[in-house]
Amino acid sequence: MRSTKTGPLLTQDEARVSSGYQTLDPETQSVGSDGDETQSSSTLTLPCGSGPDQLDDQTQRLPFPRLMAAYLCLCLCYFISYLDMNAVTTSLPTISDALHAGPGITWVGTAYLLGQTSCQPLYGRISDIIGRKPILLFSVGCIIVGDILCGFAQTPIWLYTSRAVVGIGGGGISSLVAIIVSDLVSLRSRGKYQGIISLAIGTGAASGPFVAGGLIQTGAGGWRWVFWVPSIAAACCFGLLVFLLPLKPVSGNWKDKVGKIDWLGVVVSVAGIVLIMIPLNSGGSMWPWDSAETISTLTVGVVLVVGFIAIEAFVAKMPIIPLRLFRHRSSSLLLVMGILHDFVWQATQYFIPLHLQTVRGYTALQSATIILPFLLAQGLAGAASGPVMSKLARYSPVLRTGFLLWTLGCGLQLLFNLHTSTGTYVVVLAIEGAGVGWVHQPGLVALQANCRDEDRAVATGTRNVLRSLGSVFGVAVSTSAYYAVLDKALRRSVPDSLRVRVLNGTWRIGETGTERFESDILNARMQGFRVVFIVLVPLMAVCLLASFFVADVVLTGDAEKQEPKETDEESPSDDSTMMPRPGVSGILQAVRGQEQRQD
Repeated sequence: MRSTKTGPLLTQDEARVSSGYQTLDPETQSVGSDGDETQSSSTLTLPCGSGPDQLDDQTQRLPFPRLMAAYLCLCLCYFISYLDMNAVTTSLPTISDALHAGPGITWVGTAYLLGQTSCQPLYGRISDIIGRKPILLFSVGCIIVGDILCGFAQTPIWLYTSRAVVGIGGGGISSLVAIIVSDLVSLRSRGKYQGIISLAIGTGAASGPFVAGGLIQTGAGGWRWVFWVPSIAAACCFGLLVFLLPLKPVSGNWKDKVGKIDWLGVVVSVAGIVLIMIPLNSGGSMWPWDSAETISTLTVGVVLVVGFIAIEAFVAKMPIIPLRLFRHRSSSLLLVMGILHDFVWQATQYFIPLHLQTVRGYTALQSATIILPFLLAQGLAGAASGPVMSKLARYSPVLRTGFLLWTLGCGLQLLFNLHTSTGTYVVVLAIEGAGVGWVHQPGLVALQANCRDEDRAVATGTRNVLRSLGSVFGVAVSTSAYYAVLDKALRRSVPDSLRVRVLNGTWRIGETGTERFESDILNARMQGFRVVFIVLVPLMAVCLLASFFVADVVLTGDAEKQEPKETDEESPSDDSTMMPRPGVSGILQAVRGQEQRQD
């Protein structure tokens, strides 16, 4: 049923007419010929032809109890990942003092982002080839091993290297959980389940600072438990996934699977992303922006990325990122919007705490408490977005409302000043958080609805890596703008020696001997923050406008209304793979099913 709306409202088949793929009726699509479980996915797309590079369809339906057990394990993965990230961020000053890291402690975050972003393009396609479950277990294993090593770190380099391992795991979790949910539930129900994941993300992110604060206060070595607690939780999660996530294995032996991987694309993409991210994420602190090192590193990184695009277009038999994702308006817009809204999201998460601590004088724990409404609203709104999408069978109303709230929240941030009340912070951040919650997961559902079924995994991975790059650009560009305005304002009002200390972050509010300059310094900082807030508003406005040009695909559900019975074929040990029936036989099967329904 189509409801009245502005703009195109399409079924999945209509949205995919230009793909060159045949579609089978989901009510008659079955798996195997021996009475295996009915495949009740929303719509299966089949390639016109078959070959050694054809992928197994890993879509699977589980009885509700088993689905919920598996789903709670997936939510736990996200909870642990975001708990780990936010707990470590809160602990950085203590860790820096313990390991004598100095300003280099920022490499804890840089190393994590390098591991996370550089590997994210790989997870979608490699999980298509090897299987979802092995790659998810590998990702959780990286968090276990990496956090244990971080907890035992004796030097900064040891810590940074181990943190990169954790980042590899975190990137895998962010991609694989979303992909697996899309395998387990229909397109119409996907929003509901993806929405609940937002609640797990928000809870983990909100809990991190408080868990870290409690552990640090236990003693001099308390910071080590900030790493060990997530590793213990991840180990428990690993065991639960082994037994409670019954995903079917992919056909073929390991030699064949490894041979399908685009190894040249893997090496070139990872190298290119790393070389771009290092100078961007250092924000000019490691090398000046106009230095030969920065320019040469960025240039080589860009050349490698261009080379990667050429490899994917002309060389790779099974591309890591199929370029057809960018040939259609809706999927292209959604991917670009992911870059822009994560630019804003990361800049907000970075600069709001900085504003609260460096202008308002709040402690780290106090600023975390004020930001809590942003995180909670994000999680609650994300959880609510799913049922709304399922009820409407559409994502556009939710997505557009989310961008509207987010744009409004960014605009209201311009009200922040030296005397803003706590209530104003809470209301504005709650509005913005609600907008974030109504964008992140609905945006993923929209992308999956506008791409081919066999591209679902790589589209999810591509979106994640572009979002991560948007986050890096967001912090880098915003930081440059902030310090440029701050430096200019300080030159007019304070001595050069004090200006240098303010820029280096060594000056503190209430410092003896600088009282008469304090007002000028705080006003200069506020000018810098206001410029950042101004930059974010038009970016969100562009996303809001672009959302009206995304095709509104009807979110279809399973035609099979009864839950599948639990059989031996559904067990994790089943060696059968869920391959759609290609060619004439599959089409005849669809025709017979249509005739039976007409009778």
